[in-house]
Amino acid sequence: MPKRWEYWVYPELRKFDPSDQDSALRRAKDAKLDGFEIMGLTVAVALTVALTRYSAAGLALMERIGAALANLAIAIPILLVLAGPFYVRRVRRGPKAQLDERSR
Repeated sequence: MPKRWEYWVYPELRKFDPSDQDSALRRAKDAKLDGFEIMGLTVAVALTVALTRYSAAGLALMERIGAALANLAIAIPILLVLAGPFYVRRVRRGPKAQLDERSR
């Protein structure tokens, strides 16, 4: 049974029988990325790299490790905001395609 937030993110799940919702979501997550999504993810990663670049010249080992961990803590939310919508788009296509196949 999908969680409440999954209905908000993937409203098409409500059109499936409750017993079929888990398998429909699982199949949707197996969908391949289309060209738009690949380009969007590429741009999201490139922007994240550009926004989180830093120089480690002159830093001691522990300072470098601290800077890398801080950089990671900054990069993860940026990636979620920039790349997340493309992932959601991919998964949303799955139930729509499954519903289209049923109606044929």
